[in-house]
Parts: sequence; structure tokens; C-alpha cells
Amino acid sequence: MYSHLPHKADPNPPQPTTLRGRRPEFTDDPMLDRLYAITLALVTELSVTRARVDTLERLLERKGLVDSSEVENFTPDESEAAKRGDIQQQYLDRIFRVLTE
Repeated sequence: MYSHLPHKADPNPPQPTTLRGRRPEFTDDPMLDRLYAITLALVTELSVTRARVDTLERLLERKGLVDSSEVENFTPDESEAAKRGDIQQQYLDRIFRVLTE
């Protein structure tokens, strides 16, 4: 986020952390609706992530900075692995929020 920009000019405005109103109901079973919500959240996250990773890999390879085999054979160091773990936990918290609200 660009804190020096006015809120309306910010290209990445803060997103609400809670939803307003009731969740939509698609079936008579609330747990099944929650499962659908989790599945849709996962599909959305994965779709966006795949597109971004593909873009990054293509740009890096196009510029001759990284070969695709380097991506396949990469092993994170200890601090990188810890950071990935934090990111994964935040991701899981978002996905399963529907069960903990």
C-alpha cells in the first residue's frame, strides 16, 4: 500500500476483514454451505496464484534471469522456509475463517 497517497488514489485499498450481512445460503445444510465457501475460496486463491506464478516465471525466463529448472530445483533456506510457513498459516486462516467466525 502506498501510505503517502490519499485513500481514494491508493491502488491497493485496504480490504474489509469482515463481511456485512448474512452469508448466502445455497443449500439447507449450513455445513455444506461452509464447505462450498471454503472450496470457492481455495479455487479463487489457487487460480490467482497460478496466474501470477506463471507470469513471474515467464518474465524471469524471458529476461534470462532464471531458468525454469532452477525454479523446479529450488530449496528454501531456514529463514525462507519459516517465512513460507507464516504465509501458509495466514492463508489457512483466511480459507477456514468461515468455520471459525
